[in-house]
Amino acid sequence: MLAFGALAASQVAFHVCNLRIFHLDGAHEWAGLLLGNLHFGLATIAAFLLPFIILLLLPLPARNRRWYRILSEVFYVAAVLLIIIPRGCNSAYYQYTYRLLSDEIFSYLGISGQMGALVPHFAVDYWFAWACPLAIALLFLFANSRVRRYEAPAKVQADWRLALSVLLFILCLRGGVTHFLQPVDAARYVQPKNTALVSNDAYNILRTLFTPDLEEKNYMPINEAQTICPTVQYPIASTDSATRKNVVLIILESFGQEFMSCYNTNADADTRTPFLDSLANHSTLYDGRANGKKSIEGIMAINAGIPNLMSHPFASSTYGQHNTYIGLPETLRRNGYHTAFLHGSYNGVMDFDVTCSKLGYDDYLGMNEYNAWKPGNSDYDGVWGIFDEPFLQFTAERIGSYREPFLATVFTVTSHHPFPVPDQYKDTFTEGRHPILKCVEYTDNALRTFFAYAKQQPWYNNTLFVICGDHSGHGLTREYNDYDGWYRIPMIFFDPAADTAVRSSRIMQQTDLYPTLVDMLGLSDTIVAFGNSALRQPQGHYVYYANGYHCLVSNNPQDPAQHDITVIMGDYESGTPENLNLLKAIVQQYNHNIINDNLLP
Repeated sequence: MLAFGALAASQVAFHVCNLRIFHLDGAHEWAGLLLGNLHFGLATIAAFLLPFIILLLLPLPARNRRWYRILSEVFYVAAVLLIIIPRGCNSAYYQYTYRLLSDEIFSYLGISGQMGALVPHFAVDYWFAWACPLAIALLFLFANSRVRRYEAPAKVQADWRLALSVLLFILCLRGGVTHFLQPVDAARYVQPKNTALVSNDAYNILRTLFTPDLEEKNYMPINEAQTICPTVQYPIASTDSATRKNVVLIILESFGQEFMSCYNTNADADTRTPFLDSLANHSTLYDGRANGKKSIEGIMAINAGIPNLMSHPFASSTYGQHNTYIGLPETLRRNGYHTAFLHGSYNGVMDFDVTCSKLGYDDYLGMNEYNAWKPGNSDYDGVWGIFDEPFLQFTAERIGSYREPFLATVFTVTSHHPFPVPDQYKDTFTEGRHPILKCVEYTDNALRTFFAYAKQQPWYNNTLFVICGDHSGHGLTREYNDYDGWYRIPMIFFDPAADTAVRSSRIMQQTDLYPTLVDMLGLSDTIVAFGNSALRQPQGHYVYYANGYHCLVSNNPQDPAQHDITVIMGDYESGTPENLNLLKAIVQQYNHNIINDNLLP
């Protein structure tokens, strides 16, 4: 009961720290929240207290020995701390990913780099992530010290009480009689978007340690799934290679539509992108959506047309490491393009250099190459890498050295926690309701200077600029804290030679970029992608995976500005029959092709 109380307290603290994200609908869902926490809480306690329970139940004479009691107490206290600490940590991290922690966190910490420099910032900015678990732990230890323990009899007999204890423990561990409790069972109590309040991070880590990333789905016959969701896509046109445009793909760190006036209808929003808003008036503007909430997920969706529909990022999973696939950079390289990926962070962060090499980029340029170009390290932000303005200047100059046609992908870094800006801009850009806003305004200004320089270069008029986010930023208003709002990003196509002004209500997900660009450039290649070309499909949709559920959001055929939301989580299904069928076909095709290494045309 003490362990359950500690877990319940950490659940309450997690909810309080993320009140702006979760929205429970009525007394029924609140009741479901309480029942779900009881169900998952008992299963969590039973799983983590397994060594302690075994030591208590085994009818051994050693139970009376001091060392035995100390050992069991150590297992007990350690187990409770392992339950409440991940929940506390994710009180802060959930604001970025909207996901429970999984066993992926162990590999993520190993490739995320400068953790030593980040820890002081985390400790100050997200003090509640350590203060709440610490307070709960201290209260738990105090309460535990007040518990009186019965002296075990000298001779312990395995009687019916032991059998009953074992039976009750097994029922709690399984989560019921009929089947082992699964993360998807949280949808029995609340809406899928609120399941993080029912389950908990410790249980999710434990479950994902012993379950495969993907399993085959058989929602429908394979031929039907291939018809509904064809992954192999054929060219619609082919143009003379001499007329093909260059492509500059700008991926903006943590950029959501919430920060941009050209997208926003919410009067309560704090928009900070005057330059991008002005550029949108001369561009084709789609209703952009991310397929994930992490940078590594966005990189794969944009460059390879592969969304992340599992608990681990595809690129760092065993599938991503061993499967063979061809993405946009390799396709363009086979058509005579020089390809380069430029990222202002230190080389090796998130294994981006390895991923980019596999995607087919000729060059990877990071902080090492920047420092060789401009020695002194004066533009380093102290944590993640080079500030956006100088790195975009470096990008513009480096692009000038490439032979045409080229693909240059640049990924910014500044709009990321701990949200630094250079000293000369600290009084120019203000935080407002969140510190990310000053970084968004700074990056927007950095793009202004980048385009001012690029406009003077000979390659400018023969270049297609594509601007999108790797994932959305912090949802600061209610509109951006829901199934759809969590993934809204900019998607801008700017062609200086065309100077168009098109505002499309079509949803364009990151995985649509690859086939769309292949069509726009008139390439003759057959490709594999889990997205659709905007030139072929007037109605768009996007898919994502979060906390055990798959979600598809599509344009409403009657009113494209309105969106239909479809969710599948275990036995829980909601949405129109057509979209349910589409989502099932996508998930079935995704799992089958990735499990069987079938990602080539």
